[in-house]
Amino acid sequence: MRPILSLPLLNTVCAMLLSSACTFALAQDPPARVGRISTVEGQVLVRAGDGEAQNALLNWPVTTDNRLSTMRGALAELRVGAAAVRLDGDSELEVSELDDDSFKLHLGYGTVSVRVRNPDALRGFELTTAQARVILTQPGWVRIEAGRQSGTSVVSVLDGAADVDGATGSVTLRAGQRAELTDEDLRTGALQRIAFDNWPEALSAAAPALRYVTDDTTGYEELDRYGAWQDDAQYGPLWLPSAVPAGWAPYSDGRWTWIAPWGWTWVDNAPWGYAPSHYGRWVLLGQRWGWAPGRERGRVPWAPALVGWVGGHPGTHHEQRPGVGWFPLSPHERYVPGYRASAEYERRINRVAEGRRSVVGERERREGMTMLPGERFGGSRTVDVPRRNRTSMPPPVLQSLPLSTAPAPAGNWQRPVDAPRGDRPPRRDWVNRPGRLQTDDGQTHLAPRPMQPNRQPVPAQPQQPPMPAQPLMPAMPALPPVQDQVGRPGWRGEERPRAERPQPRPVSERSGPPRERSHDRGNERGNPGRNGRLQQEAER
Repeated sequence: MRPILSLPLLNTVCAMLLSSACTFALAQDPPARVGRISTVEGQVLVRAGDGEAQNALLNWPVTTDNRLSTMRGALAELRVGAAAVRLDGDSELEVSELDDDSFKLHLGYGTVSVRVRNPDALRGFELTTAQARVILTQPGWVRIEAGRQSGTSVVSVLDGAADVDGATGSVTLRAGQRAELTDEDLRTGALQRIAFDNWPEALSAAAPALRYVTDDTTGYEELDRYGAWQDDAQYGPLWLPSAVPAGWAPYSDGRWTWIAPWGWTWVDNAPWGYAPSHYGRWVLLGQRWGWAPGRERGRVPWAPALVGWVGGHPGTHHEQRPGVGWFPLSPHERYVPGYRASAEYERRINRVAEGRRSVVGERERREGMTMLPGERFGGSRTVDVPRRNRTSMPPPVLQSLPLSTAPAPAGNWQRPVDAPRGDRPPRRDWVNRPGRLQTDDGQTHLAPRPMQPNRQPVPAQPQQPPMPAQPLMPAMPALPPVQDQVGRPGWRGEERPRAERPQPRPVSERSGPPRERSHDRGNERGNPGRNGRLQQEAER
């Protein structure tokens, strides 16, 4: 007689199979969180994987395995939801991991500060150097320096608290304290501020936009500055940009760039253009466009561009198929990913359009159509979209264009995720320690020890304006050693050598004409800009 499975056992087997299927599906989904370059002042380079370094642009998406490098005198800021990561001049920061549940950074050299307002943003956050691992335990503000003194990392807590692990022990730092870490020592003392700390805070916990979107919506902080909100009976809350040229449409002023694993990704030129390009939908009210984040205020996955595609592809278009076009999706239309994604991912990303009809197979109104010759997408992984490139075709012609998918790349641009990186030395294995020393009093100081920089200043690059000299950090006094009271052995490993700086491309190789800086926030606040302000602070 054949054995008969009991009903409880059968239910258990089915549950295990369903759980495995869901886990596999989620593993195929792209990350739901992607960062944004929110400030670029001076010469800042961005590098994806082992690709070519290029000049960083405002609103450039940042994901796992991206590196940001600043030249001397430059400043850069990366935002991921409610977290602001700021990079001082002559620094390099790697995004080791960025996805739904983790945000890991590695500071190769230089100075970085991290501000986090929302406790939820602390989940999975970690920053490492060659000598230290830093984990924020409360919302707050920390500054980390690596390599300003040879073989030394300095962790300073300006607000909140952080756990710091080193080779010889661990320590919990609170506001007003700092720690210096080497391979042989861990010392604590009082915080010493530097000019870099004077960069003003731009995040506001009372931003009007947070009534309509969550602070997981990267780029939300720009909306209140550049537009206004209104309620619509059909679409719910709408955000309307305050200053756009006549005839403007979403996704018409910027560039397409190929970013794995999503493919063609939109980079908007407007300082406010990040959130409305990667979340929600657009609505045309009369002659004015409004961005609709959706009635339900919640976290949704990031999308490379919420558009519908029409027309041909490179090598396939003809006289009746005039190039490649795209138009912003409305709340009536579902977004169909052109990359691998699960059904659950599609449901989450289309939450604003749930219960509405799909774009595929429909004949929509297609307002805001922008078109380019098909061959523009064939030979480059970055395609500039000039202003006023809107099509003037009559509506019947636009409606007759066949719905399509995003153009296929001409080359093999999608590097395998698990490809080895030959330029990345192995890093230390950080051990989760069962306890750490609490530093309630960090006021002990010894004789001052002047700081010895271990690098020569980087000269200005050819065809670039000379950068102002970066203010030197004040000398820090020597600190008393910290004994690991838990009595645990520390780790040992090879120090991570400083990464080789990528060389910028010559100006002649850059795509498109030089862009006018449209994001000088220092001048918007009525001051001479951040670089000038930092220099003034250093001279006082």
